Amino acid sequence: MKTRALIIAAVLAVAPGIASAGEPTAPEVIPPKARALAIQGRAFHDAGDYGNAIIAFKEAYVMAPSAGLLFNLAQAYRLAGNCDDAALMYRRYIATGPSVEGRTIAEGHLETVERCTHKASLGIPQDPGVPVVIKTDRASGSLFATAPQAGRARLEKTIGLGLVIGGGVALGIATYYGFEARSSAAEVEKGYAMGAKWKDLEDIDARGEHAATLAKVFGIGGGVAVAGGVALYLLGRRTEQMAPIAIAPTKQGATVSASWKF
Repeated sequence: MKTRALIIAAVLAVAPGIASAGEPTAPEVIPPKARALAIQGRAFHDAGDYGNAIIAFKEAYVMAPSAGLLFNLAQAYRLAGNCDDAALMYRRYIATGPSVEGRTIAEGHLETVERCTHKASLGIPQDPGVPVVIKTDRASGSLFATAPQAGRARLEKTIGLGLVIGGGVALGIATYYGFEARSSAAEVEKGYAMGAKWKDLEDIDARGEHAATLAKVFGIGGGVAVAGGVALYLLGRRTEQMAPIAIAPTKQGATVSASWKF
């Protein structure tokens, strides 16, 4: 995920280093090379070249350690599929005592990469690049963070669409056979009106009965498929928007709340 908004802490990625507890923070001169490396790392990150982004961020961190660079490294490791190192960097970032917003975002990503590590230990296929999605409320400036089950949502929506399409085809076939049944019935009635005998009309009537049965089967099956497909697609849509965490800035810091979207 291109997380420009989430690496604002690293826009000045080589800002003054974190002071130890109880120690005053003194102005610090940032080496120009460290600043240039941080900017280069961000450019690699935005281009999806996470391997080179990691190299640049590491070199910048050696020259000028900062919490922002730890976060950048964690992001790059996660998106490169290196869950172990990503988890380590997120923990180190959280240990620096970031803002409530930063901590919430980092903890969401940390949970994702820890699941990735656990799956890897069990040999389960995984998608470590599934990110915590961050949305910004333009009106309030709040951040909304959630870790969607992207794979499950895509599967539910895909199957749902498939059922709707298949159900629509089945309903079309049911309509065709219904027309055939009505045509056969009309032909039988016309034959009787013209004085034809049953043995002359028996095959036509049997064809109509068969068409009527098929129309009923395809109609019921198509209706069930369309209804189930719509329900499954909507379920997939809801899965994409599950349990967002709202982070609203306040004078004291920030408030965090969770809600559901339907």
